[in-house]
Amino acid sequence: MSVAIFSATINIVQEGDPRTFDPHFGNDGFSLRINRLLYSRLLEKNSNMETVLGVAKSYKFIDNKTINFTLKDNVFFQNGENLTSEDVKFSFERMKKSPRIAGILPPIKEIIIKDKYNFQMILEKPFSSIIDQLTHPALSIVSKNYLTKNPDILVEQPMGSGKYILESWSPGEGLVLERFENYFDTKPTYEKINIKTIPLATNRTIALETGEADIAFSLPPQDEKTINSNENLKFISKPSYSYTYMGLNLKKDIFKDSNIRKGINLAIDKEAILEVVLNGEGKIANSPVAKGVKGHNPNLKNLGYDKNEASKLLTPLKDKILTLATMSNNIDIQTAEIIAGYLNDIGVSVQITVLEPSIYWFKTNSGEFDMFIGSWGSVTGDSDYALYPTHHSSAFGAPGNRTFFSDEKVDKLLEEARSTLDKNKREIIYQQIQEIIVNNNSEVMLFYRDLNGALNKKVQGFEMYPIPIHDYSLGTIY
Repeated sequence: MSVAIFSATINIVQEGDPRTFDPHFGNDGFSLRINRLLYSRLLEKNSNMETVLGVAKSYKFIDNKTINFTLKDNVFFQNGENLTSEDVKFSFERMKKSPRIAGILPPIKEIIIKDKYNFQMILEKPFSSIIDQLTHPALSIVSKNYLTKNPDILVEQPMGSGKYILESWSPGEGLVLERFENYFDTKPTYEKINIKTIPLATNRTIALETGEADIAFSLPPQDEKTINSNENLKFISKPSYSYTYMGLNLKKDIFKDSNIRKGINLAIDKEAILEVVLNGEGKIANSPVAKGVKGHNPNLKNLGYDKNEASKLLTPLKDKILTLATMSNNIDIQTAEIIAGYLNDIGVSVQITVLEPSIYWFKTNSGEFDMFIGSWGSVTGDSDYALYPTHHSSAFGAPGNRTFFSDEKVDKLLEEARSTLDKNKREIIYQQIQEIIVNNNSEVMLFYRDLNGALNKKVQGFEMYPIPIHDYSLGTIY
């Protein structure tokens, strides 16, 4: 009888580095990918975006502002301490102090501890997406004792109750995760996960072809045929909840003119960008809420491409130079270059600045550039997360609103949607919000990209999420 031999280590290549290992102060995709493995949450999302229990054993709504939670009694932090109600209370109080997750945190008034494993969550007001929101990786539970001694220690020395422990980290190069043997749930197959940072997409493909990597993410769609022609490799893709756009900095006087915003939108052929940059793998965006996300408005239309009309509307810009920021990945750079070409073609000069992710976030959060290539994934699968952090006036900068969009009606509707428990009424509100935003032309809606990657066929059981925060622990290497 033959015995299957499993590899104890999986090698993964991705395009960027986490900004921080402190879950309450990092909402970028790279940080979320790693922190979801280092920490645990009350509730989780599986690869089908279904909500499942995390460290919570059960929960029950007492009324529309009160939820009783019972914790599992076998959850331990990686220092051996039991996770208790005290840690939950401490974690949510700590989250309230972080400006980076202000748009994510539910309106929790207080946590009332009943005993070691039971507590009551009291909301300030009804919050319709509370269950979805509690699955967000930024809302991880941390150790009260560990942070009381050193409040900033998680930035580089994380310690959670997740599947993995950070073994080593070389900024800009990669990191190694080691399996937490006392993890409370199903133990992952891999003893170690080696994650290497390779910014250039073509080099990630090469790493896969040479055997340096078992899985590679965010590859050039044009590489699909080459990868699938290799008998040992398989290209994988999945429609995503990720929305890519070009943000217009509304703090800049030039974009206070609605005709200028409309002209910028009309100047860009989104269909051509989709074909050239993504090889047609995705959909033209018609809303800031991606297709598949609860509350998406299917009735809206992208403004389309009209070079002549754009040229007329943008006449006031033809003696100016617009600055455009992009992150240092192939897709965003290529998108920026094509957009600059369209604008240059009608006499509007564009200066592109390519930035490493950490610098990009810092500079776009502060509104340094006129325009930027941005993306936002609805991590919770709900319209609240797709819209509130990116369009509520309380979320300027780091929380997600980097266009500095501000509209009193949108603010009120976003707040109303949060407190509306009727699903149908809530959906109507979100469709109204999307219509206002789309008609404002405050951003150039580009596309909903398919998330992609490739793996060695010896990797079995790995599943992509529709958000770019995959669970790297899934699967087995034979």
